[in-house]
Amino acid sequence: MDCEWIVGPRQTHGVRAVEVFGDLQLMLKFYWGQSQLIMRPEPYHWDEMKIGPGAPPIKTDQGWLSIYHGVFRTMDGSVYRLGVALHDLANPAKVIGVGDSWILQPEDPWEITGYVHNVVFTCGAVLESDGTVKIYGGGADTVMCVGEANVSDLVALCLHHGRPAK
Repeated sequence: MDCEWIVGPRQTHGVRAVEVFGDLQLMLKFYWGQSQLIMRPEPYHWDEMKIGPGAPPIKTDQGWLSIYHGVFRTMDGSVYRLGVALHDLANPAKVIGVGDSWILQPEDPWEITGYVHNVVFTCGAVLESDGTVKIYGGGADTVMCVGEANVSDLVALCLHHGRPAK
């Protein structure tokens, strides 16, 4: 299993949360040895092949906002895009909503052509006091980039333009 992980920004139920992402699933681990499936790729959607971690979650009034990458297989290979999910503040294992569309896809030459073509991913995100989220990430596994979004737009994508949480 291709496995990646990120450490959550605070303790949950007395234990620091660790999100573990694999080829077919996203699990929230509260401590080694027990895990719970909380999110998986969605068939016939932009992230149907696999999902993986992004920046540590951002705390908002509506919940923890996660930026993750999803993979879609095409006849020309895989395309890695970014999406968002909103998790409950008290219980991050509870998914409130998942944006049904991606927030970033490979479009610029440095995202389309490189070591691995058609890839965007995120490594970090910073919430500014004006509500702007600076999203730091990579393109085509070759370059580092930064983009901006409004945190309320990202939350709204999960709440009002999302697919049902499972």
